[in-house]
Amino acid sequence: MVSRVPENQTLKEGESHRLFKTIDRQAFSLLEDRTRRRMLLLLRENELSAKEIAERLVMTPQNVYHHLRKMIEAGLVVEVEERRLGHIIESYYTATADTFVYREDEIPENDTHRFIEVLNGLNELGARVEVSEANADALAELVKRRAQIRRVPAMVEDVCSFCGSSGYFTKFGPMDPNLLNRVIQYSTLIAMSEEEFEESLSMTRELRRLLLAMKDK
Repeated sequence: MVSRVPENQTLKEGESHRLFKTIDRQAFSLLEDRTRRRMLLLLRENELSAKEIAERLVMTPQNVYHHLRKMIEAGLVVEVEERRLGHIIESYYTATADTFVYREDEIPENDTHRFIEVLNGLNELGARVEVSEANADALAELVKRRAQIRRVPAMVEDVCSFCGSSGYFTKFGPMDPNLLNRVIQYSTLIAMSEEEFEESLSMTRELRRLLLAMKDK
C-alpha cells in the first residue's frame, strides 16, 4: 500500500490541477518510463484509485502503487481524497497538471565534458569549431549566467531527423536530447547572417511587446 501523502502534497478543497507545471530533472527522468506516462494520461482526465488504474492498464495494484509512490514524491501526482466503498477505504489520485514542462536551462550546467560533446556535435554539422576544454568551459559559464536571468525563456528547437543518423550522434548510443537540442540551437546561431540575427532579435522584442500589451491592466 502506498504511504500516506504528506499534507503539502495533497490538493486543497476546491483546488484544481494546473494547465502547465515546470518539473525538475528527477521528475523528467521518471517520465521516460512508458508505464508512468500511461498512468499520467489516465490521471490527467480522471480521478482514479490504484485498483482502477490497475484494471485499465492490466497491471497489479502493487505495481501501480510502486509507480504512484515515485510520481507523488516527484510532484507529478497527488492524492485527492479517500472514498469509502463498503468496508474498504480507497485513495483517489490525479495528475498535478495537464502538461509538464522541463526547462533544461533552469538546471545549472558546468560539466565541461557535456559541452565538449556539444562542440563535437557542432563539428558533425559542419560548424568547424575548436574542441577544447577552454571553449567548453566558456560555453558552460555563459549557459550558467543565462540560467540565472529571471525567467529567461529556454531555447527549444525541434530535433532534426538527419542528426540522429549521423556517425557522432549514434557512436555511443542516442545522444542526450537536451545536448542535441543545444547543438542544433548553436548551429543555427552560427549559420545566421548578422542581418538575420538582428532581425530575430527585433522580432523577439516585438513579440514581447505584443504579449505585454495583452496583459490585464
